[in-house]
Amino acid sequence: MKLEWRLKQLLERNNLYRYGIETKIANECGLHRHTIGKFLRNQMQSPKLEVLEKICGWLIEKGVPADILPGALFGVKPSGLWQAIGQSQEILICLGEYHLKGDMIATPQISPSISRHDSVVSSKIIHFLSSEAELRDARPSVKMLYVPFSFTPQVVRNGDGFEEDRKRARQIFNSIRESRRNKLSVIMIGSQRVNYLVEYMVADVFNCEPFVPAGGNPNVPVYLCYRNFDHLVPSCFGGQENPLCESAEIRHGTYYMDENFEWQYFEWREGEDDSGIVMVVREGDCVELAVFGFSGRATNSIGTTLLRKPEQFWPDPDTGYNNTVVSGGKEIGLYLCRIKIRMKTAKRNDSVCRQFNDDSVEVVPLSRKVLEKFLVK
Repeated sequence: MKLEWRLKQLLERNNLYRYGIETKIANECGLHRHTIGKFLRNQMQSPKLEVLEKICGWLIEKGVPADILPGALFGVKPSGLWQAIGQSQEILICLGEYHLKGDMIATPQISPSISRHDSVVSSKIIHFLSSEAELRDARPSVKMLYVPFSFTPQVVRNGDGFEEDRKRARQIFNSIRESRRNKLSVIMIGSQRVNYLVEYMVADVFNCEPFVPAGGNPNVPVYLCYRNFDHLVPSCFGGQENPLCESAEIRHGTYYMDENFEWQYFEWREGEDDSGIVMVVREGDCVELAVFGFSGRATNSIGTTLLRKPEQFWPDPDTGYNNTVVSGGKEIGLYLCRIKIRMKTAKRNDSVCRQFNDDSVEVVPLSRKVLEKFLVK
């Protein structure tokens, strides 16, 4: 069992967390600002009882019930990914909802659509959460959220329609962040091309502008190189160019930086090789999980692996081996998934009804050295 500090989460639940709170608590308690900062970022080691007494006294003065202190300042680090998600009171599963537009569309779209691969993954997760023995005592409520966007085949998104979709997604993202004080965990399924919340999540973690491609040095240590028939969305970690340089040969797939800060990639070959990414951000009892493949099929395969082998996406409590980085009080892990397709399908449409349980998924954690550099840039 490993304990961790939950001061930030306690402040959020009591509407006390705001800009300058670190300095405010320090001044009113007669403590050093860096001491309070370490509590907020879960970096404090062996604090004196006198320090805890002062913090508890301040919290009680601000309306935090005395009977929950000092216990509410502590929390037990979850032993696994789904145990962490299960600690939440509510789980929100977010999918992109696309509306087809354009003169090239022969059949009018009667109603908005969801990627069938993404829908299959969400169904698997819901079934897992309702049947997993280790989560039965927690029983968090599970809700669905659909994030709409307009899609015109083979057209780069920009202009008024895209701005409207982007603003709507930003409002949803901000609303979700406000709800974290209620112990909300979020699972985002699908890449930034179909789920705009993923773009906001990645941009938020790496402190860059969403939907704005990097002008020179990359802001994010992963990159999706789009195919021509993809939904062409401007992104802080994706586009039609090769991230090595604009003149380099285009190889579609998932790129990532190795421990030497050089780009490597998992190339997409239809019916043979695919890839994707899993990103985990945990802060106290709240988890944000993004699951997305380079293709819809890859998302499906990764979703299966996430449920079958969740230990590959979480620090090993037995060996102490840890691929995550703690930054700003958040524990962050980023995992590349290399997929070897076991069963070829003659037609692309045949694949959407299959489960892809036999695909081989190799999980490669992003180097901690790389993750640390991009988080602290």
